Order: sequence, then structure tokens, then C-alpha cells
Amino acid sequence: MFFRLARRAAFAVALFATSFSASAQTYPTVPSGTVIGRTAVGTGPAQAIPFSTLIALMLQSSLTIPTINTNSVIYRGSTSGQATVSAQAVAGTPSIKWPTTSGTVPTSATSPILLDAVTGAISCPTCATSTSAASPIVASRALAQTLNLSSFTGLVTVGYAASGDGGGATFKKITSGNFVDSFVATGSVSAAGTCSTNGTFYGVSPTGGTGGKLQGIVVIAGGVMTSFTPTGSKGNAYTAGNALTIPNGSYNGSTLTCSVSPQWTVATVTTPSASFTDSVGTKFQYIVDNGNFPNVRQFGAKLDRAGKANDGLATNDQAAVQNALNFTGYGVSNVDTGGYAGGKVIVPAGTALICNGLMVPFSIKLSGVSNSGTTLKQCDADASTQQFITLGDPQNHQTAHFVGIERMTLFGANAAISGTVAMVYSNSTNSDDAIVDVSIYPIYRACVYTETGYGGASIFHIRQMYCVPNSSVTPFGVSLNGAANNVIDGGTWFSAGGPVWGGQAILQNTNGPAVVNRFVDVHCENVTVCAYINTPAGGNGLMTYISGMVGNATVVDLIQRVTGSAANQLKVELIGGNGSNCTVRNAGTCVATGNIIDVTKY
Repeated sequence: MFFRLARRAAFAVALFATSFSASAQTYPTVPSGTVIGRTAVGTGPAQAIPFSTLIALMLQSSLTIPTINTNSVIYRGSTSGQATVSAQAVAGTPSIKWPTTSGTVPTSATSPILLDAVTGAISCPTCATSTSAASPIVASRALAQTLNLSSFTGLVTVGYAASGDGGGATFKKITSGNFVDSFVATGSVSAAGTCSTNGTFYGVSPTGGTGGKLQGIVVIAGGVMTSFTPTGSKGNAYTAGNALTIPNGSYNGSTLTCSVSPQWTVATVTTPSASFTDSVGTKFQYIVDNGNFPNVRQFGAKLDRAGKANDGLATNDQAAVQNALNFTGYGVSNVDTGGYAGGKVIVPAGTALICNGLMVPFSIKLSGVSNSGTTLKQCDADASTQQFITLGDPQNHQTAHFVGIERMTLFGANAAISGTVAMVYSNSTNSDDAIVDVSIYPIYRACVYTETGYGGASIFHIRQMYCVPNSSVTPFGVSLNGAANNVIDGGTWFSAGGPVWGGQAILQNTNGPAVVNRFVDVHCENVTVCAYINTPAGGNGLMTYISGMVGNATVVDLIQRVTGSAANQLKVELIGGNGSNCTVRNAGTCVATGNIIDVTKY
């Protein structure tokens, strides 16, 4: 800058020197406030230049430098001011006082700004940054919990501080109520009420409180409510202290009538596994972006069972997966009145250890990434009576529409069972796609077991399933019972994977007359019987239809209609015996061997 100023001063002197040239010896008239000269370097006629123009030219840059010392720093612009450097309170921790805020800047800081000495990359792992003041982007949920985010209405996390800590999720601030991924844990009867009907009432939905979707079992004895037991997903967003009212109504054909309504008060609720509270108590609710689905990792699942020598070395992901399922069912509307229902929970690639089973609620699909890409592994320590995946709430005695699992592998516990226990169980499902593109290695359990069918005749649809019934403990691979429209089609495969297994791949053993079964494109090998048909008398028309079923030489009876099953209610066509000992055994007699092309009734 010094040289620029010197050059301008020399230029001004040249102007004045030209004005008083000795050769001219004349003194032209100069207007007041001007000098004679030129504003550009070079030859040419002189002109009168106003002082204001000359000064402006000379002052295009500052002529002075602010004084800099150890006590002040000058800031320029719309936020100009002076920051004072104060003495260090503690050696090594100097502070700078800014014009509009205050804080400490340690000289030894390695964060929030980090410089990678190898790559030269600069990062800020503990910063909350965003192009929007309303929704900051935070490195992880673990970090978000340590920050004061009370001024924001929402935020996004971009990664994980540790596996399962909620990365890649969106959150919104809530100022009332409780988290949707918080569920009722305990409670007690706070008012017994006065009731005219005694009995046990299933699927009762209390009213009141901050949440919704709670259902349970009410017991009325001696004209008062003695208990209320939450079932299923155990409600969403309730708060400890909520007093809930038990309403009158008809529950599974039993009418509850109380002149004074009973009450049940919530005592405790669970801690949310996806949502969080920041450092000053602000609540941020996990939400699902449009077009996306909840991911169990965002609820804490780690999927770290693969490659471990035993279950004890892996994380039990049951709570994370179940919480994701329970969260997804919140806010379901009545589709019969133009609303919407349902959702999907994603289990990413990996193997999740699941202890004590899972329950898939009403209108929810549990989905992996592919048949072999996602595995749910049952704990070997599970009880001998533990069903692994239960479709629908088994206790509320109501139909569970549109429930199912898809694109995954189920791997059973290496422990003996007690009773009829399966990898997939339901007593209430009404779903056109209950099991799709799923491989099941049940070890000691059956692959699928259905029964009862609350809510009347239902649909239970299986397609593209691979079942490996390799245990002699259970007599079947799939058992379809109850009043239902049971469908198995689309390339379903049954294989014991070893020596011939002494059981039935498909056990159709209904306990009611209103049954329609359709088994299409099914392959069986290494099993004694592929399709075991036992339809009680009283059904209307041909109730079981089998087409495209194929066996091999290890199969004893490809299709077996047992003695006592209703006659003329089994229809078969396009059957490939493919070396089976007997293609159709009808009431104890083998009536067909080899292939069957045309429709045949039995």
C-alpha cells in the first residue's frame, strides 16, 4: 500500500509542476477548487480537475492502517465492532470477547474443526450444520443428545457414532405428549367401576390419555374390573399418570356393560429407542420421510450375529425390531372410511439375533432386502414353546389384516420344542401375502403353523417360500388349520435337505368346514408326504385344488387324502410324480402313480 500512496503523491506533484512550466511564463485562470492536470498518464491537453475528483482517486484504498495491539481486533462491515482480548484466567486457555456473544477458545483445541494431516481434509465432527436454520444436520443421534437444539424445529442425522445409534434419520420437535416409539410398560386399576356383566373381554381399547392404539384384556369379576392387561404393541405415546377409561361395548361377541366405567392408570412407559431428548430436555420425535420406511438400525438394531460362534457373542435385536414394528402401526386409520392403513419395516442386510420372538402388528409388513441378504436368527435359549414370528396379536381375538413377512431367511433355535411350535405362527391373519420370498430353516420347529382364525374365514397366502423340515420332532413343515382360504403358490419348495423325513410337507388339517385350499407350483423332495389333506365333511364344492405339484423318488406319497376326509373335495391336475412311490393315495389306497394331466377328483 505504501508504494501505491507514493505513486499517487508523485502523480499529484507532476500535475502542479506542469501547471507552472517556466517556458510558458503565463498564468491561466484556474476555477476555484480545481487544479490543472490530467487524470490519466500520457500526453494531451491539460484540464481543470476538481479537488473532489482528485481526492476520490487518491482514496480508492484506505490511507491509514488501524492500530493493532494485544488488546483489540477491529471488525469491518455491517457487524463491525471491537473484540477485546482479555487476560487468561488459566494459563493455556485464553478467551476472546466477541461483539455479540461470548465463549472460550482453547489454544489446544482439536475440535470442532479437525485437519487431517494426511489428506488435508477439514471436518467438523461435532458441529451442527445446515443450509436451513430450522433443520440442522447432525453427525449422529448420539451427538444430538449432547447438544442444545431447543431453537430448532427438526433435524437430520447423517451417520452412526456406533452401530445402531440412529444414523440417517429425520426428527421433529414435539412440545406436548410423549414419543410415539414409547409404549405402556406397567399400570394398575385405579377405579374398579360398577359393571353388570362378568367375564373376560378381549381387544378392549381404553379411551383418554396422551396416546392411542392401546388394546388389552379386561377381567370383570363380582361386578368390578379386577385387571386390565395390555397386549400386542401396547399402545403409543402414552405418559405415566394417564388415567384411561374402559368403555362399554361388544368384544368378540361378549357385551361389556358398566354403569360406572372402570379406570386403569399408566404407571410407567418405555424409553424410546429411535427418538431422543437433547441436553436441555427438548423432545425430538423420530419420523419417516415420504417414500421411505422405518429401518430397524434407527431403533438400535446391530445385526451382528453372523460369524459368531454362539448367541452369547451377539446383540439381542429383539427390542429394536419390535419397537420399530410397534411404532409403524401408530396412526392407522379406517380404510373402510377412506383412510389409510399399514406400513413396512426394513431389516437391512445382515443377521439379527432375536430372543423371545416377534409380533407383527395389524397391517404391517416386516421386510428384508432379499431372501438370503437378511437373516433373523432365533436364540437357542428360547423357551421350548416360543413361536418365533407371530403374525397379528395372538391375544386380542381380532382379525389381523394385511400382515406378513417378506424377503428374508428365518433360522431356528437349536433346541427341542414342546407342543406345536413354528417359525411363523398365526391365529388371526387375514393377508393375501403373509409369507413372500422367505427361506425357513426351522431346525426343531415347523416352518408355518396357523390355527383358529379369529374374525371368520381368512386368507393366508404363501409364495416363493423354501421350507427345510429336517426334524422328526414335528410331524409337518406347514400346517394350515381353521376357517381359511389357504394358498401356497409361486414356486414354493419343500426339502428336508438330507435323508427322507418322516412327516408331511403340507398338512392341511382343518378344524372347520369353511375352507378353500389352493396349492400351485409346489416342489417336494426328501419328505414322506408332500400334501396331506384332511377336510371334514360339510364343506361346499371342491374345497382343495392342487396343480403343478412335483415330487421326486424320495417322496412316498405326493398327495394323500386321509381316510375320513370329505370325498370329492380334492381336485388335482398337472401333477408330476417324478419317481414318487405314489402320486395320489386316496383313503389309504394308492390310486395314481406317475403324472396326472387332466383334472381328477378324489
